[in-house]
Amino acid sequence: MTSAHDPQKLRILAIHRYYWPDTPPYASILRTIVSHWASEGHSVDVLSSQPSYKKDARIEKQPVEQVLDGVRVKRLDLPSEHGRPLTRLINAARFAWSIIFQACKNGPYDFIMSSTAPPVVFGSTACAAARLTGARFIYHCMDIHPEIGRISGEFRNPAVFSLLRRIDTVTCNSAYRVVVLSRNMKEAILRRPAATDSNISVINNFNLPSFSQDKNVALPEGLQKPEARFRLLFAGNIGRFQGLEAVVEAMHKIASKSDVELVFLGEGRAVKLLKSLAGPLLQDRIKFFSHQPIDITRRVIQTADLCLVTLTPGIYQFAFPSKTMTCLGEGRPLLVSVEPDSELADFVRQEKVGIAVSPNNPEELADAVVELVNDRKRLQEMALRARDTEKKYFDQEKILNKWSNLINEVAEKARNI
Repeated sequence: MTSAHDPQKLRILAIHRYYWPDTPPYASILRTIVSHWASEGHSVDVLSSQPSYKKDARIEKQPVEQVLDGVRVKRLDLPSEHGRPLTRLINAARFAWSIIFQACKNGPYDFIMSSTAPPVVFGSTACAAARLTGARFIYHCMDIHPEIGRISGEFRNPAVFSLLRRIDTVTCNSAYRVVVLSRNMKEAILRRPAATDSNISVINNFNLPSFSQDKNVALPEGLQKPEARFRLLFAGNIGRFQGLEAVVEAMHKIASKSDVELVFLGEGRAVKLLKSLAGPLLQDRIKFFSHQPIDITRRVIQTADLCLVTLTPGIYQFAFPSKTMTCLGEGRPLLVSVEPDSELADFVRQEKVGIAVSPNNPEELADAVVELVNDRKRLQEMALRARDTEKKYFDQEKILNKWSNLINEVAEKARNI
């Protein structure tokens, strides 16, 4: 399995459709993980595509092949697929074929790792490539599909859902290691047929990294917090899984508290709906700003009195919001809207870094905001605990060491077979 000339040096292929400097969080998370492996002496390749996640991101075209942080990166030049379903399917087929080609041409690899975006198909293809070439497959599940797609409606068709679940179950069962972000996600996989916990590891994400050389960024106009305002902040994808309609309704319930504002920082399918629901509160009390680079996002988070982490019912079983780490890392307390028996709610209560309320419950959200507006001492105590809590559980070096231990452990087992 390992390199003949150096049994300690592993050859690793990491696959993800979007890689830094593209904008999804995992694009930067993956760069950090693979760069760490390269710094330890392993030979690492990345297969990705040209930056294309956000249509208006205006990221410069990257080299087709380059060495970045000691990692060899290959990017496919795929046509834009925004609003073009047929192009999306063709791109998926081309990328899937490239996974097989890369594994066969540039292998053999000791490990092939894929994430879950796009869902099901790329994980399955990477698993097949690993089996074809004798590599060990690592499935990094940032979320669990197709279950999450059934909740969102993307995979609402029973036949489609059943087929995709069978495919992903085979992928998970065939993987040498499945890495999930929480115990809830692990339990979700274990509910599938023939699943076993012997190949499932829980390694959560770390605070979203920045690779910018300029750390002294200024806040864009409008993002400064007005004096004497209590700022609620939601930063991230404004989409199907967040249940943000309840947050807007909660703002209407506390409309008389004119010192409270709600800021949305990001983009997504729910923006138009939320703006319509904001009604007369739009612009003054409820504000929307587009996606910002991570260094600006951190500065905005620092202006918040309370950061929102919200999920629609059921989602906590299949995903863990990584914005949690970034908000804690900036010393901000949390208001989480998620099932009370979830790992996230337990964590917030146990560490006393915020308040947890039930999902889709405007009344509880409104009460929690008023409670902390009126108890600034408690809010400050939560804020003081936030950074220490992030370091305790999500320190980047600790998480990267877990990734190193994982591949070394699997490699050692393989050498002893």
